[in-house]
Amino acid sequence: MDKQSIRVNPEQFINTIGNATLGNGSVVENAYDFVKERGDKSMIVVAAAPRSGSTFLYNVLCGLTGMSYRRLCSAYSTNEHDLYLPALCLYNSTGCVSQLHMKGTYHNVSLLNTFGIRPIILVRNIFDIIVSLMVNIRTKEELPGFKVGFNGYSFIWLESGLLHEDDSRLLDALIDLAVPWYVNFYVSWYRLCAQGEVQAKWVSYETMMADKRGTIDDILNFLQAPNLSRNTAEILARKYATFNVGRNGRGREILSTEQQDRVRRLCSYYPDVDFSRYGL
Repeated sequence: MDKQSIRVNPEQFINTIGNATLGNGSVVENAYDFVKERGDKSMIVVAAAPRSGSTFLYNVLCGLTGMSYRRLCSAYSTNEHDLYLPALCLYNSTGCVSQLHMKGTYHNVSLLNTFGIRPIILVRNIFDIIVSLMVNIRTKEELPGFKVGFNGYSFIWLESGLLHEDDSRLLDALIDLAVPWYVNFYVSWYRLCAQGEVQAKWVSYETMMADKRGTIDDILNFLQAPNLSRNTAEILARKYATFNVGRNGRGREILSTEQQDRVRRLCSYYPDVDFSRYGL
């Protein structure tokens, strides 16, 4: 296909965005007309539970595919991190890799399906996530602005006084403040996949760390994207060397029995959902 033919046409772009704001379903219809002229590059989206190794994964995928990392959401402050149609149109012909803490809403899935994006859903043992989140907060708490909410996670608002409490008290707060987001993230994607609304690939942190090459190859096969690099082992080694790997299983060691039971209780409200990918 001639590259000139897949460049963004300003008039078409403006009409697509303008119609999308009507909220009457035209976003899918108009966007489809635009997308069908796309190039041969794909957009790879990692929908990640925070502290699940998404930094490592998207860096590896960028290295293997030769595509750049781009944000495809409208704002960092929204809990859902909704996909943003202008960004999708902008990178439609060039392709990109994007990592988003994005729930499986029908808005997001509609756009994923329209643009032919098959998301990777990255999860981790929920107890290890909580402990890793606590450790990450401890490393950031002295940064300017952190105590007024600029902690990098839209689903946590920590009062400055809480940060001076001991680790157990902070873990209690994270179970109350953060775990509901993690549960909703998981449930939203689980139900959409179970209903056949989206083709997605579930990947666990534990599997990825145990077999990096096998996991990456499996992801590329799922994406139907050829392995464009002859230096897969080199790229994995370089990215892995700079990735701070958290020890699997430390969550059960650090969280008290009562704290673990509180997490399980939050998940028990969804009896139709299999939480085994969260280690439950």
